[in-house]
Amino acid sequence: MACSSRILLPFALWPENPPSLSVSSLFINFASDDLITGTNDGFIVCWKILSDHQKIIPRLMLIGHTNQVSFIVASTSTHQLEQFISISDNDGEIKSWNNEDGHCIEHIRTNLKHRSAQCFNYQLTNENFLICCGCYSEILIYDMRTLEIKYTLTPSNVNADWISTFFVFQKANAPDVIIAIGLLDSGCVKLWAFDPRTATSNTAIEGTSIGNNNNILPIDLKEHESKEIRTQFGSIIVPCEECQRMMLIVYGQGWQIFDGIDFTELCSYVMDDKDIVKNEHWINGYFPTPDLVILFSARGYGHIFRLPENATFMNPKFRSQHNKGDMQLPQWLCRLNVGNELKLAQTPIFSCHTKLKQCQVYRADSSGQISVWHINLKKFSTDTDILPTYSISYKDTWSHALTNIRTIKKILNDILPCKINKLTASCHLITMDRLAFGTDNGKIYIVPALKLILSLFSNNNQQKENFDIQTLSGHNQTITCLIHPHSEYSRYDIQHLVSGSIDHSIRLWDLATNTQLHMFTVHSGTILMFHIPPPMLNIKVQYCICAIASDHSVSLLSLKERKLILLANRQSYPVVGLRWRINDDFLLIKCSDGSLFIWQIETGNLDRVEHGILAEELFDWYNDLRILSANNDLQNDPLSTATVPSHYLQIRSTGKRKDNDQLRKLYRRLGTSRQDLMGTSFKHTEYRLPIIIQQFHTNLGDDLAILILFDLLQLISQIIVFDLEKQHAQKSKQIEIANKDTRPQLDQTSTSLSILSNLLVSLLHPWSFDKNIDRICQERLRLNRVNRLLSYGILSKNEHLTIVLPTWQQYLNDHVPEAFLSLPTTLISFAGMETDDDATLKQKQERMETYVYHWRWKYSTILNTEHLLSSVTMVYILMNCDRWINNIPNDQDEQALLSQRESWSKLLQFYCSDMLEQCQTNVFQSLSIEILCSHWQDLCLELRDAARKLLEKELDHLHNNNDAWHIFISKWSNLFNQSYNKETDGALYDQDIRDIFLDDMTYNNETTATTTTAKEQYKTQQLLSIILIGIVGTRYGQEVEQTKQASVAIKGFTVDSPEMILKLSRILTSLLSPSNFDHIPLHSVIRRTAIDLIGRGYTIWEPYLDIGQVLLTLLDLCAISDSSTVTSKRPNVYTSSVLSGILTPKTDTCLTARTALNLIATSRSNVVIITLAREIAKYVLAQSGTTSSTTARTTTPSQASITIKNEQKTEILRLIRILIEKCPHDVAELILEVTDIILNCIDLSTLRHKGVQVVSETFGLLLRYPIVTYCHESPKLCVGTKTGILALYDLKTPKYQPFQAHPKNEVITCVEFSPDGKYLASYSAYEGILYFWQTSSNTFFGSSNTIHLVSRHAAQRLDRSIPSPMKKVDLNWIDRTSVRMYWHVDKSEKKFTV
Repeated sequence: MACSSRILLPFALWPENPPSLSVSSLFINFASDDLITGTNDGFIVCWKILSDHQKIIPRLMLIGHTNQVSFIVASTSTHQLEQFISISDNDGEIKSWNNEDGHCIEHIRTNLKHRSAQCFNYQLTNENFLICCGCYSEILIYDMRTLEIKYTLTPSNVNADWISTFFVFQKANAPDVIIAIGLLDSGCVKLWAFDPRTATSNTAIEGTSIGNNNNILPIDLKEHESKEIRTQFGSIIVPCEECQRMMLIVYGQGWQIFDGIDFTELCSYVMDDKDIVKNEHWINGYFPTPDLVILFSARGYGHIFRLPENATFMNPKFRSQHNKGDMQLPQWLCRLNVGNELKLAQTPIFSCHTKLKQCQVYRADSSGQISVWHINLKKFSTDTDILPTYSISYKDTWSHALTNIRTIKKILNDILPCKINKLTASCHLITMDRLAFGTDNGKIYIVPALKLILSLFSNNNQQKENFDIQTLSGHNQTITCLIHPHSEYSRYDIQHLVSGSIDHSIRLWDLATNTQLHMFTVHSGTILMFHIPPPMLNIKVQYCICAIASDHSVSLLSLKERKLILLANRQSYPVVGLRWRINDDFLLIKCSDGSLFIWQIETGNLDRVEHGILAEELFDWYNDLRILSANNDLQNDPLSTATVPSHYLQIRSTGKRKDNDQLRKLYRRLGTSRQDLMGTSFKHTEYRLPIIIQQFHTNLGDDLAILILFDLLQLISQIIVFDLEKQHAQKSKQIEIANKDTRPQLDQTSTSLSILSNLLVSLLHPWSFDKNIDRICQERLRLNRVNRLLSYGILSKNEHLTIVLPTWQQYLNDHVPEAFLSLPTTLISFAGMETDDDATLKQKQERMETYVYHWRWKYSTILNTEHLLSSVTMVYILMNCDRWINNIPNDQDEQALLSQRESWSKLLQFYCSDMLEQCQTNVFQSLSIEILCSHWQDLCLELRDAARKLLEKELDHLHNNNDAWHIFISKWSNLFNQSYNKETDGALYDQDIRDIFLDDMTYNNETTATTTTAKEQYKTQQLLSIILIGIVGTRYGQEVEQTKQASVAIKGFTVDSPEMILKLSRILTSLLSPSNFDHIPLHSVIRRTAIDLIGRGYTIWEPYLDIGQVLLTLLDLCAISDSSTVTSKRPNVYTSSVLSGILTPKTDTCLTARTALNLIATSRSNVVIITLAREIAKYVLAQSGTTSSTTARTTTPSQASITIKNEQKTEILRLIRILIEKCPHDVAELILEVTDIILNCIDLSTLRHKGVQVVSETFGLLLRYPIVTYCHESPKLCVGTKTGILALYDLKTPKYQPFQAHPKNEVITCVEFSPDGKYLASYSAYEGILYFWQTSSNTFFGSSNTIHLVSRHAAQRLDRSIPSPMKKVDLNWIDRTSVRMYWHVDKSEKKFTV
């Protein structure tokens, strides 16, 4: 079962030395002071420029690319940088990121290699485009929002060379036309001009390889002009910002200036040995003013030149010399120099900006240093090199931030006798709750995982922990990788650990004895990483591990037999991917040059080598689930049943460690739900804590950083199961005797779970918002305050990770605004007591801490939503748990447990009111309605309750603010209106929708390995809009009913009402109706939500629904419950087929339908009773085969073939039972219909032979009514109505015979059979007469089913103004012929005789 609600909460722990920052791309938005660097290792760092402090502080780290980030671009037209695009060349990935909180908005993978990229803002429509050129012949224009290709600019086919560079602009006098100028490698300039609002394809695209992920073809535009110019291969065009006519074209050995009007050469510069400037290779340039240029060289220098007069646009002598011989040469002025140019491993990246004759030049290099020059263009020295105004070293900023933070190395160095220089590898032994660390001196240390994490997150630095540490010595060089195979698959030995090192050896260790069992030396290079083969392979490979080394070889080593199975050493390029072909016993190895090596595992021979597109297709084909499931001959392939991406591994180029794959691995570790991980009871030997600890290096030489992910769903399910197990153990004492051996393990597990849940709550808790709540948390709930410089993470779409860097929090800590510091704190000061300096200092320190703690809630909407939602869910769970989770010993009384629960409930109150109100202010980020909405029908009940509670409060807050509400509704109702299809009357007919229901609509979308296209994204948004508008409708739809009468429409939900309500009810019914079951899966989230909303807002949708259809469908859905539904003592209903405390979609459908039925029945009981009676009557008619021609003509096709199953009958009886309990008056009004329904749903023969007790609780409840009487002797049932009719049933069939016993307008108050069933007494209180009837008269042909009046007696009369006479009188037969009447009003009684 795919979990719709997986929430993974990441936190990072950093080393003292920063992750290396080898910059490969740079973008600066000078308006918003944002600087973004991409690195060679594939991660991105976002910085903030603080020019007044002369500082640049790293803010966020974004992990998502697997290769070098080649370009970072964004629109520079805005003052607020909202999103930016990163492009990685080697694997063709393009991703768009949100700049504020760093989550990934959209990403696509292409097979194109780009050489140049630029962002362009089209001012008329304010659209942003991403424009690229590269190793293909077109210029591609992407829509920046969806990353779909909108236009392709193609050159004419005369010389279709690759375009090396381009630039795009709009003329000031013609702002509607976009002009693009491209320079081909052959030295030809091309020009395109187009208006994006009216552009259409001017040719059919022939044989182009460019296309989108979906089938929408881009608009193809041909060139307008072209001209040959004399330039070198691979030149770059740089336009002048002030004057777009001037073009600088740069190539390796020199540069030229052209006039952009007709591309006439104005001046050129070529290096020679006599010059001042020697041995430079030019890479880029910039115009600070029209008469100056700065040229940047590959070594990292910047050279400033003055242009000659004829090449300066504003000069009167512009374009005065035309002959090549007469041209003046540019004049060299000075050089920009940092001083570390000779030490750099790679070319630095430059970015420039000019404002008010002040030029800013930024240079980022591979050592992680950013140098900044502020050059005054009016006066700068030309005698000496210009040194940077200031430089920022990433390393210094980092080490300053980490002085107050505990790191793993600090903790280990405190305990170990010999100091560790560097931690180089780590591995989480999940099943043993331990962490193994490899070091640079070849030793391996193993420490308790939970204890270590606890002390790393805690706020106090003083305490010295003593850990129980294991040491393994054997390697003599740096350890590069570790793996504990049993943590991946339980078929391996739990005591085995495998390590790889720079010394080329792989060693197998026994953890029980701390000894080395075996050493494999099969590779001739550093071991880069290990991989565990999937479980479906043949028995020979079952106990193997796979190792990849830097000599490009891959080996399979058997741990059981301690020998080599396969050595694949024919690859001549670094390995970038592995796949297993299970049926054919093949191992596929993909190399960085695109070749694919296919090895036979059984024989150890190389089967074949493929190249090019075939290699790509083969590699991908073995991973495509659809092909595997579509081909019948592959049906039995076990790979098609597993989650294939989990066995797909990608590795970085040699010498680099791929941290992203660790993320992919992390999904694998949880993705396949294994029995030992997810049983309903724990196998205590196999217990795994719901926490993932991942190492991530950004580079192989770096210190180790650790990523900790809490799996909220897993934690909840384990707590619930454990709680049930504990309660069960307390009930049955025999179990304790039987489980003597597992007892200590049970205790240890419960302690670990308790520590972990407390740690998670304290990590998520908003400290420093409310002093009293903080005190309760620390003193009564024993939560430890965490370090304020905590690195939070956000896991967004398809495993992209964003981490807040401690450097930014340290900066906030050092620069708290004065206004914030001077605010009075809520410390109690006693009158007359002088506050000394220490107290003020302490107060100031507290305010600083508060500022940093508060910042976390100002940072990101997604983070706030996930953290608050998780906090509320955790508190819900912990509040309802037994004493073990709260660490209350069994000998303490109930009072301790109650006070603990009271503290949790105070905390819950704080989260749901005060904290939520804080998030609704302008100071802090609000909650994301979309995320809350996606958890509305979550399978985890606590999470569902939390999401609903927060969403309703958030909507109420919006609803109180008219303007915000108006904006909110119009945004979502537009989306909603697009999902409504008029032709099919609102049915969600769209086949594309089928693709989105993977199992459930996930916000993080982690279930899919492929990227979602923008179209699917849009469809998901539409589904969300249906849910959201539905929720708004059920909550505020009552207003609409009022505005129907009112002439003025209220601003709010009534924007489009009541048409909106009509559309909504149509869509909800179409989601519910059986005709749509074919293309919307039965138990999908959207259908379960539709069921829920129909129940909640039934009174609002009622005019537009076919109630019979709805009731029957809901009854159908109720009947599909899993057979093993059990109710535990918890407040919610959990089922044993439930995945440990989390519902299955099937059970949820059943429970939701049941709740919806109850809500509909109690809000409109009359309608429900009449409808059910009508449907049952139709069913009875159909059964008897006497469908009259008139009814046959009037029934619709769906109603004609009506069937009511036994399961539905049980549900109907349950519904009637609820109605009798909750709406007794409505049932009394329609007593005949109710009796009909009940008799049609119970087994009459059982009733006749075995009595009332056996049949159904509902029938028993019906007999409590004074107007219903039943005689078991003769079996007969009689019902009195409000129109004076007595209905007599003989119970052979559920049909009755009516007798007009009392006058028509008299209400029958009570009826009663005599003990032998011979007589019947009926009484009407308003009429004041008691009748005796003879019910069975034996005739010549047997007994007849009629009644005869025997006698009538005047009795006490009730005033007609008094309502409900039923409860006022009782009739009891004393013997066979006499009746006693008892009046409740005056407690009088009277006896009557037949």
